[in-house]
Amino acid sequence: MGEGGAEAAAKRPVLAASGLGKRFGGVVALQGVDLALYPGEVHALLGANGAGKSTLVKLLAGIEQPDGGEIRIRGEPVRFATPHAALVAGIATVHQELSLFPSLGVAANILITQEPRRGRVWIDGRALRRRARALLEGLGAGDIDPEVPVSELSLAQSQLVEIAKALSSQPGVLILDEPTSALSVAEVERLMAVIERLRTQGTAIVFISHRLGEIERIADRVSILRSGEKVGDFAPGDFSRERALALMLGESWQEGARAERAAPAATAAAPVLAVQGLTLARHFAEVSFKLRPGEVLGLGGLEGQGHKEVLLALFGVFRRGLDGQIELGGARLRPRRPRQAIRAGMAFIPDDRKSLGGFLGLSVSENIAITVLEGLCRFFLLSGAREASLVGGLVRRLGIVAASSRVALGSLSGGNQQKVVVAKWLARRAAVYVFCDPTRGVDAGARAGLFGIIRELAAAGSAVLFYSTDISEFPLLCSRVLVFREGRISGALEGKEVSEQNILDLSFREATREAA
Repeated sequence: MGEGGAEAAAKRPVLAASGLGKRFGGVVALQGVDLALYPGEVHALLGANGAGKSTLVKLLAGIEQPDGGEIRIRGEPVRFATPHAALVAGIATVHQELSLFPSLGVAANILITQEPRRGRVWIDGRALRRRARALLEGLGAGDIDPEVPVSELSLAQSQLVEIAKALSSQPGVLILDEPTSALSVAEVERLMAVIERLRTQGTAIVFISHRLGEIERIADRVSILRSGEKVGDFAPGDFSRERALALMLGESWQEGARAERAAPAATAAAPVLAVQGLTLARHFAEVSFKLRPGEVLGLGGLEGQGHKEVLLALFGVFRRGLDGQIELGGARLRPRRPRQAIRAGMAFIPDDRKSLGGFLGLSVSENIAITVLEGLCRFFLLSGAREASLVGGLVRRLGIVAASSRVALGSLSGGNQQKVVVAKWLARRAAVYVFCDPTRGVDAGARAGLFGIIRELAAAGSAVLFYSTDISEFPLLCSRVLVFREGRISGALEGKEVSEQNILDLSFREATREAA
């Protein structure tokens, strides 16, 4: 863990919260939480989805008002009526859900409300782009064009723009809520370097992540939340993964630990999916592999090496320029739209559940039933009884926590939203399930649950393609892993060979054209 905590602890806190509480209707979201942030300290918050982390962040950022307790800035009590008031007080927040305007350019997003002006009216476009470029370069993201619309950026690039936006106000307190969830290994390294620099400059940082390796590496102190209460603290040098998980998950810890068992074995059955020489210019080339029933096949490597694009191509996202052969269930497939891939027997669980996986404004029931509406109809009318039976069974099977199946998907925690996205595809019973970074932004408990679902699918004879930005997940799930480098398969790992170290080693090797 970081070494700045001992010195920081001797200083006066830049922000101190005591007894913070918040209710939403009859639900207690936060109760009696204390938190002190010191200059030059990275204070990590850990907790399962729904533990109260996001509520605490919203109180500190002025998005919600506390029902009890107080917040002090440098010893003075404050109450933020708006997020802007918190920003003026020196508290900047990078939320897990991005707050960018897709139609505006990168520079306009980064410096919104802080635009340099000529006189009092005209925005100085040249100065705007220059300041935005400097902030991006400080994050190691100088390749992002300040003039392009945010809508043209990848999720990882948008995350870096969001961080640059927060840093533009030179805050005294920086809150980072899952800042690495969409970043590649190299981008995470750059962000860690930025955090180290901010720490030496005296910035107090709240760091929220479900990746325990990042917590161990960067945090000076760690606080654990569960069910809206703070249940433990770790001083510098005292952090333990086992103790942290036990505090986070309570009684479910033992069950979750048992779920982390060995990866399922590959079968000798005929392949359900065969890919030969798949090529898409500027993304990947000569990709060949076979996927068998009951197998979990991982596509690994550093971010941006083309393996994610392979999954998108198989699902019909790219309409032009795709060469090579795809056979699914023995039949030739050339998907130019996702609907074609779905009809052929493929399901796709995306990394961006909010914009690609689910409909936040629709109910849990509507989200689950949407893939099988034709099978739930009688005389062209939707059967409520059939829908309720299907949805109720899947909610119980996946352990989805919701007040009812009629509540909006957007009201659920991130982990439960992801389970709903998975449930809608389980309802359709596909031959091939594609999991594209499914645990991004979900807690350890939901992560174990999703792993259990993947293992169940494989055990039932479905074939699974798995991609993750967290390479520690591959040894837990995959019987084989194809490692990508510069758009080609650089090597294949099988059985006991599947390890984080071997995946990283192959990530830097020259690619091979041999079929996997």
